[in-house]
Amino acid sequence: MARTTVGAQLTQAHRQAQLALRADVLADLTRLWTLFDTGDVEATFVRFAAAAEILIRQRHGDSAGLAAAYFERFRAAEGVGGSAAARLVDAPPPTLVRETLRLTGLAGATNALQAGQTPVQASRNGLVRVAGAVTNLVLRGGRRTLVESVRADRQARGWQRVTSGSPCAFCAMIASRGPAFKSDRSARFEAHDHCGCSAEPFYEGSQALARNTALAEAWQNAQRQAADTGDLRRGTSNDALNAFRRHLGGQ
Repeated sequence: MARTTVGAQLTQAHRQAQLALRADVLADLTRLWTLFDTGDVEATFVRFAAAAEILIRQRHGDSAGLAAAYFERFRAAEGVGGSAAARLVDAPPPTLVRETLRLTGLAGATNALQAGQTPVQASRNGLVRVAGAVTNLVLRGGRRTLVESVRADRQARGWQRVTSGSPCAFCAMIASRGPAFKSDRSARFEAHDHCGCSAEPFYEGSQALARNTALAEAWQNAQRQAADTGDLRRGTSNDALNAFRRHLGGQ
């Protein structure tokens, strides 16, 4: 949690700005998706992908720019000594963008057609899948800019995850772990498609966000209950996460 009221306000404003950007991207992507026709899958998907790639590169830069401005304003509001410039990250490689588009939008539509869905249903399935992947790629600009800026800031200890009021079990689990210290090899931002989480820099004197503290307590309670009922011995790799998911669903 930020040390100052202004810092806390900047964190919330930044998350809202990133969510507004995501909404704009979804609106633009939906319009671009009309270029795709399930009656001529390969040719029309090429046209869509070319336009979507331009959209991703541009809005990735917008996300990174928002994060850079937030980082510098937050640092000033928190009264952190010394200086540290934000580290803007590069756009994702074209090969990654094109592969992601094909594995989500194209695969989502064609797999649905092969499963017997109508062209309208298949197109909708492809759009949902590609929308999650595209917004993840776009918001990665801001997330990675924040993480890299924190990593380069000598005064920063790390960063902590900023979730919605009702995050999914995966995001809640990550947030419950508290600050990701920059010396940790695992201190990278993990985000799934459709994720709306952000990050807040963590300095000497910062505290865990109240939401994250509550999630940490919920995690511990979930694991104790699951241990008592034997749910941690179901034999799957996600027993602990599934127990947490059930616990959150019951709250």
